[in-house]
Amino acid sequence: MNKIIRTCALAVLGIAVSPSGWTKYPEKTISIVVPFTAGGFSDKVARLVAEGVSAKLNVPAIVENKPGAAGALALSQISRAQPDGYTLYLSNSATDAINPNIYRHQSVDPLEALTPIILVVKTPNLVAVNKGVKAKTLSELVELARNNPGQLNFGTPGVGTTGHLTGEMFNGVANINIQHVPYKGSAQVFTDLVGGQVDMTVDNITTLAGQVQGDHIRGLAVTSLKRSPLLPEVPTVAESGFPEFETASWAGISAPAGTPDDVIQTLNEAIASVIETEDFKSKMNGGEVVGGSPVNFRKFIINDREKWGSVARRINLSVD
Repeated sequence: MNKIIRTCALAVLGIAVSPSGWTKYPEKTISIVVPFTAGGFSDKVARLVAEGVSAKLNVPAIVENKPGAAGALALSQISRAQPDGYTLYLSNSATDAINPNIYRHQSVDPLEALTPIILVVKTPNLVAVNKGVKAKTLSELVELARNNPGQLNFGTPGVGTTGHLTGEMFNGVANINIQHVPYKGSAQVFTDLVGGQVDMTVDNITTLAGQVQGDHIRGLAVTSLKRSPLLPEVPTVAESGFPEFETASWAGISAPAGTPDDVIQTLNEAIASVIETEDFKSKMNGGEVVGGSPVNFRKFIINDREKWGSVARRINLSVD
C-alpha cells in the first residue's frame, strides 16, 4: 500500500518513476544540445524550452551549442549520450529531415539515433521578389517564368536550405524553371534582391517580414497552409493556385534512442505545458507552436524527410 501511495504522489508531482526501482526523474541538470551557434532562432527555442522545463521540473536545464559539420558533430554527441533523459537534442528540419537526403557520408541517422519527444514550432518560408519584377502575385510570377524560361533566378541562404528546396519544389509543381543562386547567408541575398541582382528569394518569413513591411521587397506568398500573422495580407501558396503546398523550418525536442517511455512522457508533458503559454507563443516570431505526442512528431519527421527527399532526388542534389 505504501508503494502505491508513493507512486501516486510522485506522479502528481510530475516525476517519472522507473519501473525497475525508485529512481525518480529528473534529479539533476538537463542539457539540450543545439547543432547551431548561439543567437539564432533554433537556439532561442531551445533556451526558452530549457527555461520553462527547469521551472516545471524543478531542476537546472541548460543549452549546449555544438555547431559544425552541418549538424554532424551534435548528432554524434547525442548518439553517444546515455538514454536517461538528461541529454536532449534540438531536432530541426535541417539535420533531421533535409541533410539525410543530401549528405552522402552522414554517419548518424537521426531517426535511428533519436526518440522524438515533441514538435515545438513550425515557421514557414516566404516567396518574395524585388520591386522591379513585373509580378504582384504568385500567379503572375509563374506566368512571367513560363514566358521567360530560365531567365529568372532566386537567391537563398545556401544549398540544401529550406529556401533552396522550397524554391525547387515550387519549380516542380508549377512546371517552371527559376534558376537557383546560392549565397552564404541571408544578408547578402537581401542586399542583392533589393539591388536587382536577383529576382526572387525564398527564405524564412521571420527573416523577410520586416523588409516586406518596410516596402523594400514584395511578398508574394507564404508557404504555410494558413496566412501568417506576421504578414496577414500575403496569401499562401496553396490559395494562390497550388493546393496543399506547404513547407516550413521547424524545431522540436528529442532524446537518445532507448530513453525510457516514462521519461519521454514526462518530458513531453512538461514541454507541452511550457509551449502552450501565451508568453512562449509571443516569442516565436510568428511561428506556429505545435505540440503533440512523440508518435505524431516521429510521423511528422518521416513525412518531412520524404518531402525533401523527393525534391533532392528530382534535382539530383547531393553534398560530399
